[in-house]
Amino acid sequence: MSKAAQLHKLQSNIMKVWNESEILVDRKSKFQGRCCKITNQSDVPKFLNELVQTNKSVAKASHMHMYAWRTGDIIEANNSNQGQKNSKNNKKQNKNNKNEIPVVKNIQQGCADCGEAAAGQRLLTLLERANVANALVIVTRWYGGTPLGSARFRHISGVAVESLKKGGFLP
Repeated sequence: MSKAAQLHKLQSNIMKVWNESEILVDRKSKFQGRCCKITNQSDVPKFLNELVQTNKSVAKASHMHMYAWRTGDIIEANNSNQGQKNSKNNKKQNKNNKNEIPVVKNIQQGCADCGEAAAGQRLLTLLERANVANALVIVTRWYGGTPLGSARFRHISGVAVESLKKGGFLP
């Protein structure tokens, strides 16, 4: 198989993995969020490298990888109904249990700013508050020449949430 064919195959595999937000533009700066499912922290550098290798526009970005990741063992919340004899009550409680947040054990997590101070921590806080596990979220910024002030953090969070929703990590 030629190098071009191998690169195309690699690129098509990566594109299937990423859930991308729309590109948000503010005063010539551009922001795009991406997320994917990961199983352990050793996946993170591999995915970051593959993204840069296969996407030329990301490679040219001023902030390629503002990212956060969390992994863990997801355990479904289980409220036992052993003390109840009435099956109607059990059915009602089972319906209510569907909306319960799963418990995540053995959490490992991390983040990086890529030169955009505090951006990685904001993304990690987003994952923690939403109780998202086994996910990597990346925001790429192409600086447009005009400082955006605190608006840049709203944009970073906004595109990250959009990609997490597209990936099924958030409702």
